[in-house]
Amino acid sequence: MEENELTGELSEKLFKDIDLEGLVAEVIKKRKKDLQEFPPPEAWFLGPKAEHGDVWLTTIEHIFRDYVHWRRNYFPEDPIVVDREQMKTHEPWVETLKFEIDSILNQLKAHFPFHSPRYIAHMISEQTFPGVVGYFAGMLYNPNNVTEESAPITTSLEIEAGKMIAEMLGYNPNTAWAHICSGGTLANLEALWIARMVQFAPLIVKDYCETHAVRDFEISMPDGSNIPIVDVPSKALLGLRPNEAAGSVRAIAAHLAEAQGDAVYEDINAYFSTNRFNVSYAGLHSILAKLGVRPVVFVSEAAHYSIKKAVNILGYGEACIRSVPVEPHFRMNVDALREEVFRVADDEYIAAVIAVAGTTEEGAVDPIHRIRFLRDDLETERNRSFWLHVDAAWGGYVRSVFCGLGLEHEGDRRKRLNEICEEYRRAIEVREETEVPVLEFDGDHASEGKKKLHLEWADFEVYSAYLAMPDADSITVDPHKLGYLPYPAGVIAFQNKLVTELVVQKAQYITDEIGGIKSAAREEEITAVGPYIIEGSKPGAVAAACWLSHKTIPLNYNGHGRLIKTSLLNTKKLARYFDLHGRLFDTIEHELYGEIDPGIRRFTFELLCEPDTNLVCYLCLPMKVGRDGKMERDTSAKLADINELNEAIYKRATIRNRPGKRKTPYSQEYFVSRTILTAGQYHPGSISGLLERLDIPIYDYEREGIFLLRSVVMNPWHFLAEKRGKNYLYDFVVHLHRTARDILNP
Repeated sequence: MEENELTGELSEKLFKDIDLEGLVAEVIKKRKKDLQEFPPPEAWFLGPKAEHGDVWLTTIEHIFRDYVHWRRNYFPEDPIVVDREQMKTHEPWVETLKFEIDSILNQLKAHFPFHSPRYIAHMISEQTFPGVVGYFAGMLYNPNNVTEESAPITTSLEIEAGKMIAEMLGYNPNTAWAHICSGGTLANLEALWIARMVQFAPLIVKDYCETHAVRDFEISMPDGSNIPIVDVPSKALLGLRPNEAAGSVRAIAAHLAEAQGDAVYEDINAYFSTNRFNVSYAGLHSILAKLGVRPVVFVSEAAHYSIKKAVNILGYGEACIRSVPVEPHFRMNVDALREEVFRVADDEYIAAVIAVAGTTEEGAVDPIHRIRFLRDDLETERNRSFWLHVDAAWGGYVRSVFCGLGLEHEGDRRKRLNEICEEYRRAIEVREETEVPVLEFDGDHASEGKKKLHLEWADFEVYSAYLAMPDADSITVDPHKLGYLPYPAGVIAFQNKLVTELVVQKAQYITDEIGGIKSAAREEEITAVGPYIIEGSKPGAVAAACWLSHKTIPLNYNGHGRLIKTSLLNTKKLARYFDLHGRLFDTIEHELYGEIDPGIRRFTFELLCEPDTNLVCYLCLPMKVGRDGKMERDTSAKLADINELNEAIYKRATIRNRPGKRKTPYSQEYFVSRTILTAGQYHPGSISGLLERLDIPIYDYEREGIFLLRSVVMNPWHFLAEKRGKNYLYDFVVHLHRTARDILNP
């Protein structure tokens, strides 16, 4: 839907009680003032030519000297163990080490130039200055965040960094729980692991109440009714609202403590730990056999393969996954999800619904808000709820654009979505005017002209999805992607920190944490990480990097959001260049070869869909001159030919080294990645519009798949380089043009 259609839906009635003009004007005024006081994003990175090299070197040297000083003075009375005479005997080994270091450094010169604006391939780019030096400082001390005893500083830094990220995602940092892990795969696994434990907790509470003849403890059902838990069928308890399920153990403790005192906590915790419905103790198969049910996990066809890994490890099995069709933008089709959710069989229960904010292949953002509304309807109409997880490993940091604006809304957002999105559109100002050179022809005479482009990231469906993110029960996000931090840095965030009470693992040598409910009267502050997570040993250096970067580059519109905003606009710019390629064809030909050869085979670039985030998928299509003199699709080129063409472009625009056959990246001018749409992942019905647009028969798609080129636009230097006269994005399209031309016209 076009922006004017969306804004046209905004009636005067929507605005009568709100001074939209004044509100947004005040936000923009504050934003411009803040921008003047905060350094621009180019200050945050080393630079494509290591322009900030001296500052980085001085800072790293300062950190190392400070570390050496710390070692020398920690126990000043201790003797020097390695004297100068001994150090002389070490010199041969040191020389050997230096030689091998030089060998490694020489080999690393063949590494891909992730820092360069020419690298527009995978989800990796520059690293922030504070991220690198924070990692370096933490690495020297080598803390292990599995326990505060081996990481007294970085454990607290991890907890604080988790709160920063949780707040960016829209959670209340005081009641949420977030921690760092190795990446999105483990984060998704942990989300479903926690969801599984939460889902079965009410069954343990019911078992306790039946065993102890507690008949007056009520549970709140999804439709709002309160019923004694002993009267609720066990299967129905699997469909409680996640927060109700997570707090059920604490709730029964509070209920009984009024009469029995604090002794009840120990009794409940002991009962919980070895109960037949405790999945950690009894095992999933045993519980499912007792209940006669099987789990179902709903995910988009575009979901990451880590979901299959997770359900495999958790014992659900890959057969539990129900793939939901996607829409033309490769977002989950919520109408299809609604049909599936409302017809779950009697012997099935919904283990989770997983939305994606930034699919790995297309960068698409599922309509999280509509999934939330669907859950509301399911609760009202069927008295059943589900755990909503958002895999925002790629797109999570885009939410920083929406943070710190003072436009947070309470109440029924369902009725006011367009109004709210319009406020954000005007406040965040993700728009730009630019130009692209175009040759204008008058007979044989060519004159240079300019084509004005209006760029704006303003899809209200995407806005609404990001604004609804706090409605999710858990969210995965990767700081080592759009957080621009060193690997490995993933984060899993939970809306409700009470989930930690259900998963504590006791290890006497690393923690005093006993787990379970300690007090129903107050919430305990979480001061450790290790007892609540899947991982064991984990680097504190990553926590230092994450904390320092987010402390100095705030996760809001004025800080990290500026970097995200720039990348979103650059993505729109690249997409428009591809859209305009047909018109730019002669301009590029003239630029490259000085003349236009009327006999060459023509081609153009076609977008898969309009990008939701900063990832573009596209393909090169052979073209021909039609009877009306206009360019049209060359239907003589079948899908196999199109795939062969695009794969050939990919092979010339990337480097895939094999053992014994290494090619240096220096020989590569630009870099691109690729993906393949297959019928095994995307049902033909999901992409019928694309197949029709490309004139591809279904049977060809089912047999061949579609080979796509893929560009991730996250490098921070494109905009500044263009101001200096170098438009890497336009030059990238020219490079692809030349490559395709050479392939089609050998």
